[in-house]
Formats: sequence, structure tokens, C-alpha cells
Amino acid sequence: MSGYLDYLSEKYQTQNIKAINEKIVELSSLFEISQILNASLEITHVLNNILLIPMGRLMISRGIVFLRNGKWYHPRFWKGLPDGIADKEFSEKQLPSEFFVLEKDSRASGNLNPFYEFVSENQLSLAIPLKSKDQLLGLVIYGPKLNRQPFSNDEIDFLTSLVNLSASTVENALHVDEIRKINQQLDERIQQLKTLFDIAQGLSATLDSEKIVKLLTYALMGQMLVYHYAIVIHGNQHLPKMDVKGFVQDSIESLSEELSRLSDIETAALTVDLPHPALKEKLLKLGAHVFIPMRHQNKMLGFILLGEKISKQKFTAVDLEFLTTLVSQAVISLENARLFKEMLEKQRYEQELQVAKTIQKKLLPREIPQVKGYDLWGVNISSKEVGGDYFDVIPISEHEFALAIGDVSGKSVPAALLMANLQAGLRTIISEAVPLEQIVGKLNRLIYQNTDMDKYITFFVGVLDNKKNRLSYVNAGHNPPILMRKNGEKQLLDVGGIILGMLPEFPYQLGVVEFDSIDLLVCYTDGVNEALNTEEEEYGEERLENLISSNRHLDASELSDTIVSELREFSRDVPQFDDITLLITRRL
Repeated sequence: MSGYLDYLSEKYQTQNIKAINEKIVELSSLFEISQILNASLEITHVLNNILLIPMGRLMISRGIVFLRNGKWYHPRFWKGLPDGIADKEFSEKQLPSEFFVLEKDSRASGNLNPFYEFVSENQLSLAIPLKSKDQLLGLVIYGPKLNRQPFSNDEIDFLTSLVNLSASTVENALHVDEIRKINQQLDERIQQLKTLFDIAQGLSATLDSEKIVKLLTYALMGQMLVYHYAIVIHGNQHLPKMDVKGFVQDSIESLSEELSRLSDIETAALTVDLPHPALKEKLLKLGAHVFIPMRHQNKMLGFILLGEKISKQKFTAVDLEFLTTLVSQAVISLENARLFKEMLEKQRYEQELQVAKTIQKKLLPREIPQVKGYDLWGVNISSKEVGGDYFDVIPISEHEFALAIGDVSGKSVPAALLMANLQAGLRTIISEAVPLEQIVGKLNRLIYQNTDMDKYITFFVGVLDNKKNRLSYVNAGHNPPILMRKNGEKQLLDVGGIILGMLPEFPYQLGVVEFDSIDLLVCYTDGVNEALNTEEEEYGEERLENLISSNRHLDASELSDTIVSELREFSRDVPQFDDITLLITRRL
């Protein structure tokens, strides 16, 4: 009996020693594996060892590691599984929080959530949570053994221990990977900032819009490595400026108006992310991967479309930020170029106006001719640099003088040119031995033949005979001059016809008045009677007639100053919107 007990004791000791030795081997193996895992903090190297070491030792057919990325868990590394699983993602609630064996877990058979459907479809067997400090980092899932034998308890313990040992290493590797990505992004941003600085220097060095667009094109192709692009910039013309390469230009033109109305897109955006389904589909069909608005002070100046990168890589968030900054800088340079061009055009226009103003002043009488027995005075005050009012005193013979005043429709240079034509025509034909009404008819034909329908002239001309003290006149649609008699009675000189330039043939009528002693004639343009005050009230003919009547004792120049002063007092802070011209004649 005692011999049998000794046999059992010896056998039990042998088994314990064998089990202890196996544990020691397992612990030594795990220690070696731990050293291998910790030999590198490169996440791919760590995950590769987590799968390959047990797959080699236990002859496991396949495996996969899911890791947390934000709120979701995505496949990070796998062996023996198709690449199509890369797009899979699961929430933490869908994943098991404890170790489980697929064929033994009751939840797997019911396919209660997509995760169990996934492990079943891919013939996976063991799932072991990857935890660190009670936080679920991910999940390690192994497939079955090649010999189709179930996992023993020792094998399960080994795999569980391996995954648990790996948790802290995986966490550290993830931190290192995140730091590496951050450093890479910083390097990219630094490089992009250097590039933007260089490009900005190039853009700011020129005010030529064509060169700016070329620099922008080179930057897009060089930095983003794209071959297909479209730059569309809206100008003052009906058709926008386009620089298109690789895309069908007709397609870009057909989408131009629709894309220019995308007021809700303020930065560079992927085409697939545009919140406009129909437009997104058109752009994707066209091959446009990125849409970049060209905005300045909430105004859409144009847009840019980019095709696929030559490298086939996707556009990243860093790329979109770079593109937004680059295009914003280019837009500022384009606006500066436009403003500079406008400034040059304005300066050139002002120079032309100054030349026209000088010429116009020379067309007006430098000195009023002295007419025996009469006091004459004329004044012209333009509302712009160059105006359309005109007056003249032209000696015809020893005792005959032409008195003329006119108002050309419009303002500025066109009005001044038409006024110059009138003055030249009048001075050419006034000395002809032709009745005055026929002279005005000739002027009418001349203006009609050389102007458009929207250009016309109100005109008054009279021939003063200081020997007979008689004024023969024709009023072609002008404000009737006021003849104020010495007794206070007034007469309006309105005989004549229509304004010049309306009809090619019109029979003008001749009017005749006699000048008595101290009679006063005031000719004026509508800048006088239509002057406005702050209440938008016109000065009017009645006020003008009363002013002339009460000041008819003044000489011509004094009366002119009085009228101008009264108009300025009446208008006060209201800017002068029309030329003021006066031609005053008094018989002494």
C-alpha cells in the first residue's frame, strides 16, 4: 500500500513539475514577445507582431485589429482577410467588452448587430478586447486554427495574455503615431507657409492681372500636382475670363452662372461634400474634385475647379486650407490690379477732362466785344470739369453783332464736343448774307447729321443792330430770354422753333424787338431756373424775373454777380447739378 502511495506522490510531483515548466516556458515566451513588442513604437510593427506571433505559433489562419478613431472603431491592421473590409466601422456598443469565442457566444448566432455578422462572414473565432486603464482601445480578433481544432484553455490564456501585454505598447505606439502625424502636418504647414510666402511675394510684385493668373496656375499645378483645372473670373464684360486645361470648356461655361451663385460656400471644398446634389453630380461627371470660390468682401468674383491629383492621392484638409489661403491671396492681388487699372484710367480721364476744359474755355469769348451804346456781359459756370453750355458774342459788321447762347444735352466731354461743333458752325456761317432763320436751319441740319437722336441743343441767337437799336432773333427751343423794359414791363423772346438736332428740315421763324433806352435783355440756361434747394424746390422763372426787375438799374456785370450770388444762397448745401450760363445786354 505504501508503495502505491509513493507512486502516486511521485506521479503528482512529476505532473506539477511539468505544468510549472510549461508555465515557465509560456512566461518566458510572453516575456520575449513583450520585448519584441516594445522594441519598436511604430504602430504597424506592433500590430504586425500581435497577429503574426500567435498566427505562427498556433497556426492561426487569419486575424484583424480594430482600433478606436474618434467615436468609431476601424480596421487598422489585418492578415488573411480581403482589403474590402477597410471601410468597416463599429461603435463601442456594438463591440464585445469581454473576451468571447464566436461559436460559444449565443449573440453571434442571432446576428443582433453588424459586428457579429462581420465576424461570422469572415470566419473569425476569438475576439479579445484591447484595454488600457479600463479604456477600450480596440479589439483583436483571430480566425480558426488551420487544423480546425478548437483552442485549448492554455492557448486562450496565451492569446489573452499577449493582447493584455500589448495594450500599453499599442497605446504608446498610437501616441507616437499621433505625434508623428502632427509633426508631419507641421512640416507640411511650414512648407506650405514658405510656399505661400514665396507666392505672395510674386503676386504682390505685379499689378498685371494676366501675370497674377499665371502665377496662380503654376502654384496650383506645382503644389497640388493637378493637370486639370479651370479658373473663371468675372469682369465687367458679359463673358467671364477663363483659363481652362483638361476640362471641356463648354461644360465649364454652362456651369459658370450656377457655380457663381454658390454664396454658401466660403472656402475650398471637396466636390463630394457640396450641399447641392444636382450640381455635385454634374461636377463629379465633369471630373472636378475640388471647388474653390474666389470671394472678396462677400462678393463672388469667380471660382476655381481642380481635377484629380496626378498621384491619385486624395485632397486632404490641409490641402483645402492651403488652397483657400492661396486663392484668397490671389484674389486680393487681382483686386489691387483692378483698382490700380481703374486709378490709371481715372487719371487719364481726368487729364483728358482737363485738356477738354482748357479747350472749352478757349471756345468761350475771352473778352466781351465792346458794342457802342450797349453794355454786354457773359458768364459760364460749369457743374463738371467740362460742361455743355455755350454763349458767344460775334462781330458781324461795324454795327451788327451776333448774340448766342445754347445748352447741349448731357454733360462732360461729349457735350463739350457737340458745343464745339455748334460754335464752329455758327462762326462759319453767321457772316453769310443769309437770313438768320435760314442760318439756324443750316445749324439744325449740321447737328442732326453729326449726332445721335439722344443728343440735341437748345439754342438762342440774335443779331443786334446798334445803329437801328433792333434785335432780330431765332429761339430754337431755348429758355425764352427776358427783355425787361425800363418801365418794368417784361417780354419773353420765344419766336423760332424746335431744338436743334431733332428734325433735319424745320422752318424756323424770325422774331424782332426794338431796344429802347435802358432796356435790359437777360439770356440764361436752365441751370439758372432749375437750381434746387435742400427741399428739392426749383428756383424758377418767376423768382428770376422778380430778381431782374428789382435789380434792373445795375449794369450787366453787377446784375450777373447778383444772380449767381442769389442762386448760391438759394441752393446752399445742394451741389450744383447743371451748368449756369448768363448773357446780359443793356442799352445805355
